[in-house]
Order: sequence, then structure tokens, then C-alpha cells
Amino acid sequence: MLKLFLSLGAFLSLAGSAQAQNIRYGLKAGVSLARQTDLDITGARNKVGATAGLMADAALSEKFSLHPELLFSQKGQRFEGSGPGGYSYSYQFRSNYLDLPVLLRLKLNSFFVEAGPQVGYLLSAKGTETRSSSTLPTPVSNTYDTTEGLRRFDVGFVVGVGYQLRERWELSARYNVGILGTSTYNTTQRRNSVFQFQAGYLFGGS
Repeated sequence: MLKLFLSLGAFLSLAGSAQAQNIRYGLKAGVSLARQTDLDITGARNKVGATAGLMADAALSEKFSLHPELLFSQKGQRFEGSGPGGYSYSYQFRSNYLDLPVLLRLKLNSFFVEAGPQVGYLLSAKGTETRSSSTLPTPVSNTYDTTEGLRRFDVGFVVGVGYQLRERWELSARYNVGILGTSTYNTTQRRNSVFQFQAGYLFGGS
């Protein structure tokens, strides 16, 4: 955790020097659609989550910029199914990460494309199982911690596109996928696979 706080401090220090250098900084938030790769199970669905955090944009030239971010990101998977006699179930697995993507942006007038590596740190993970049937008066739900057995660090790659509104507001859509398996066991190679839709605001500039 100390490394994470140091990373946050470095990010804020970078943002604080924005007036002295050609760097802008800002905030962003959005929604994500997440699932696990290599998971062929009937009833698998995308897990809806949230993403929010800080960003900086350092101009390298008229068209290129270096764009690091520090984001809280929710990932995971959702399952739904049913059986005979009106039996149904759902299972939601949610993992919370602190992600640090470092992207290279190519600006094409108001549009931009971006790509780069991402490092993530697992903060927590929980699973919630809900069962219901015609014989149960109310659905039965159980929540438990699933952090143990998962890798704390994740390494991945990000690609995305976006549009800037009047040099300050921006809208973006991106896809990021993990390179490492999320489990510490060698029996599975499931990786995080996430689509994110975000809105952001950059301070400074024209």
C-alpha cells in the first residue's frame, strides 16, 4: 500500500506543476462493463461497475501527449441461471482495483486515439450468491470475501478513442484486458476484460 500512496503523491505533484510546465490535469468518471476471459459458462453476463479518478495530460508535440491516470475501477463477472420448479440463481463477483494506465494519445482535431500499458492493484473482492424458488418466501443471499487466492497485482493493456469538447470536457470509450491471470492458482488463466465509458474535465488550457 505504501507504493500506492507514493504513486498518488507523485501524481498530485505532477498535477501541481501544471502551470510551470505544459501539463494539464483533471478528473474523470464513468461506467464499466466487465467480465473474465476464458470463462465459457452458461449464463455469464457483463458486470456493471464504476470507475473514477485523476488524470494528467502532458503535451509532447502538437499531436501527441503522454496521458497518465490513477483510477478506482470495479471489475468482475455476473452469472444468472434457472432450474426446474421455478428455481433461479444469480452470482455476482466484484473486484475493486486501483489502476494506473500510462497512455500515449494521438490528437486528430477534436478526436483522439490512445493506447498504452496499465498496472493495477487489487483492493478487495467479494462474491454475492442469491437463490430463489417458489418454495422460498424471500430470496436467500450470501456475501463472502474472495480476495484470498487472487493476484494482488494485474498488468494489462489499454486502447481507446475519444472526443474533446472545447479543450476541457472529453468523452471516451476504451477497452482494457489483463495479461496475467487473476488467480494465484495455475489451474485457471482467467483475465480481466473491461469496456469503460468515461467523461472527464481537464483544467487549464484555452
